[in-house]
Amino acid sequence: MKNKDLLLSIVLNVFLAYLWIFLIYLIFDFVKLKDNALLFGIVLASIGTLLFFAEVIRRVNPFIEYKITHPVKVAGFISFGLIAVVNLYWITF
Repeated sequence: MKNKDLLLSIVLNVFLAYLWIFLIYLIFDFVKLKDNALLFGIVLASIGTLLFFAEVIRRVNPFIEYKITHPVKVAGFISFGLIAVVNLYWITF
């Protein structure tokens, strides 16, 4: 494992977390004007999240050949999760 791979994984996953948060912002801003906004927003956010994780992260991440327990992947997952949780926490307050 190279330090370059570890840093690249962290930076890439931080960027992807911000991109995912931006997607969620756009979805909930879009559904504010609709009837049943909460239900429609949850459905669209769920579909968007599934597509985001299935396509964007799988295709963009160059570390796809590593096992899920590889330290580079674990560091990437942790950085994605931390950024997503902090931003979602920041949104609610």
